[in-house]
Amino acid sequence: MSKVLVTGGSGFVGQPTIARLMAAGHGVRVFDLKPRQEALPAGVEVVAGDVTDAKAVSAAVEGCDAIVHLAGLMTVDCARDPVLGAQVNVMGSVNVFEAARQRRLPVAYLSTAGVYGPDDAVHPLPMSIYGVTKLAVEGIARVYWLDHQVPSLGLRPYIVYGPGISSGIAAGPSIAIAAALRREPATIRFSGRVGFVYVGDVARLLAAAVSGGLSGARVLTMAGDTHAMEDFVAELARQTGWSEITIEGAPLRIPADLTSDPVPPDLGSHPVTPIADGISQALTELRERARAL
Repeated sequence: MSKVLVTGGSGFVGQPTIARLMAAGHGVRVFDLKPRQEALPAGVEVVAGDVTDAKAVSAAVEGCDAIVHLAGLMTVDCARDPVLGAQVNVMGSVNVFEAARQRRLPVAYLSTAGVYGPDDAVHPLPMSIYGVTKLAVEGIARVYWLDHQVPSLGLRPYIVYGPGISSGIAAGPSIAIAAALRREPATIRFSGRVGFVYVGDVARLLAAAVSGGLSGARVLTMAGDTHAMEDFVAELARQTGWSEITIEGAPLRIPADLTSDPVPPDLGSHPVTPIADGISQALTELRERARAL
């Protein structure tokens, strides 16, 4: 049985990714700054550590066969402390790829649709420190393939939503789903048209990437299901009967209409989850968690 190191594994994307990896028969080791053991399933090995610590990353990857790299700071945290954002997102990723180089391991990692500016959906031109750092990570991955043959797959999802504790401004839709279920008001703090990417779709593709044979340094845009924010809120109200979710704030500085890149056939089938199905799945999982408490 192969073992996969998941950096930032106890986070929002990490938890469903771990579930996918375990379902595929992989062992999992989580490397996290502040691991939330209660959020992880039985059988997961947990190592506490900082991704900016090269020695700690190198030690954590010992005995692993692949890496899913999710550790990083999001948009708001990067804007608040750009130096720390660069240290965690850029230097932390260098440490991950260096550890992968030493052991010739494949890497699947998260970039962001925030590498694009608002007016060009083809050529990256990030308008946030977060987007700048993630574009740098894509460059790091490319160089490690060209110079050291470290294969990788980076994903550029738009707004990732679903059940769980997300963070940053992009967490608005996920927070709204949980609030609607609890019959509590919530505000999504950006407006406009966005691509809604269900978190399970991201997890499925990350797990597929390290389960198969990666080659090159590929990056895929995940636009998800594109809708106006009002459409998302209306669908959430239809499914829950709760209408106290509001929208305020400017549109994101990302193109309103992105196009998803085709997933290479060797990674399997990866259909896009429509917002109606994604909201339904998230509500079902949150209800099941509540019953289990």
